[in-house]
Amino acid sequence: MGAYMKLNTSRIAILCLASFLLAVTIAWGVFEAMPHLEDEFANLYQAKVFASGRFIAQAPDHSKSFFVPFTIDMGGRRFSKYPPGYSLALASGVWIGQPWLVNALAAALGILGVYLLGRDLFGAKTGLLAAVLGVISPMYVILSGTLLSHPITLTALVFFAWAFLRARRPEEPRAVAYSVAAGALLGWAVITRPLTALGIGLPFALLGLSDVIRAPRGALPRYALMLIPFGLVLSILFLYNHAASGSAWNNLYTLYWEYDTIGFGPHLGTAGDGHTMGDALNNTSISLPRFGVVLLGWPSLAGVPLVGLVLVLALSWPPRSRTEWALLLPPLALIAAYMLYWTTITGIYGTRYYSEAMPFLWILVARALLKMEKRAWLRRTIMVALPLLIAWGILLPTIARILDGRGVYGLTRQDRDAITAADIHQALIFVSTIDWTDYASLSWLNEPDLSGDLVFAKDMGVIINAEIMVGFPDRTVYYYDPRTGSLSTMAEEESTAFR
Repeated sequence: MGAYMKLNTSRIAILCLASFLLAVTIAWGVFEAMPHLEDEFANLYQAKVFASGRFIAQAPDHSKSFFVPFTIDMGGRRFSKYPPGYSLALASGVWIGQPWLVNALAAALGILGVYLLGRDLFGAKTGLLAAVLGVISPMYVILSGTLLSHPITLTALVFFAWAFLRARRPEEPRAVAYSVAAGALLGWAVITRPLTALGIGLPFALLGLSDVIRAPRGALPRYALMLIPFGLVLSILFLYNHAASGSAWNNLYTLYWEYDTIGFGPHLGTAGDGHTMGDALNNTSISLPRFGVVLLGWPSLAGVPLVGLVLVLALSWPPRSRTEWALLLPPLALIAAYMLYWTTITGIYGTRYYSEAMPFLWILVARALLKMEKRAWLRRTIMVALPLLIAWGILLPTIARILDGRGVYGLTRQDRDAITAADIHQALIFVSTIDWTDYASLSWLNEPDLSGDLVFAKDMGVIINAEIMVGFPDRTVYYYDPRTGSLSTMAEEESTAFR
């Protein structure tokens, strides 16, 4: 038994390392360890604020010259519209100058969490196979290299699920520790992605309520204990909202776009008639098949994702268990939760709003494969088909997303490298812009208080630029054009203008 446990420990360590290395490869080889989507810019900005020891940054004068997507300027303050959980975690990477490392480590820990959950539910073989499926998942691989909040949320929720189930075991000697961990982890998910945490957490809340009703004396203290760390972590969200907007109860999303909230009605979303149940059903019908492909990279058969057929087998192939059906509830609840949101689920990086459901589905797929292998002819079929499916997932969905992800919005490190090569210091650099991405290619290097060695500002014209220069009297002024890669001094720029 000891040798078997050591072997499993070695295997899961290798899988975690593989996930970490894949995340590093994507972070640097595809996304160049820099933000691309508007969400990532806001996340990184707020992480820098937290890393500086502050909750909220002071909004700069002429704030349009220092534009950061999805941040809000209000009452002289600038802050991200997103809940603080991910940026707080990202701040640890900012401290060491490597913010990309946070999601890479989360990717490795997420695989460990999948193994632990699968092992405790169905055994070590299920846990290991589910972890293998996670490592090769196109969606998981791509998101782990971004500066988006999904990997952290996924990891928090899969460990929450594991700790929750351990805490409710009657014979568990460390039930108190698991209860505290479960409450804190769910709280962190809420302050990172609230709607996602609601969807995944709802089935567990119902299970806990059922326990309390059936056996209040044993269950009530356990769940009361979970609520303490949950409430403490949740308070961070209210503190952040209050510091940012003056009210703990404000939905900061609506301060950026008034229509950006959940529910149905004419005032929600960008469509003329608002967000309707018809929109939600249509969005879901489009998103689910795509999610079925990126979950493992397996193809569709006659429009039905192959992974969906395998999930049906997991639930119907004997021996059947209620645990398998229960494992399907968090993904279903998450899908239902996002029907309340007006935006489309699909996007540049795929159906990422569903991504936190993946661990539960990987375990179910692993369960189906292990059930089928008990039949000799099916075992031989799986031994042939599974490597082919894995190769398919790598060669088609994963590589396709890697190619799509490279230089999203035209953003690369080319402009940063050009500035670095010029070897200038203590400079104020005005960036010529047509689209927001022209400035964004360098703006992510700014410190929130604009105190860095180099400060990048949008070129807003002579008058506004002159007013900005007053605030940076000891800096040399340069002008940079991202379209040509040319860097010129203020004197050279003025000389060109008078020709």
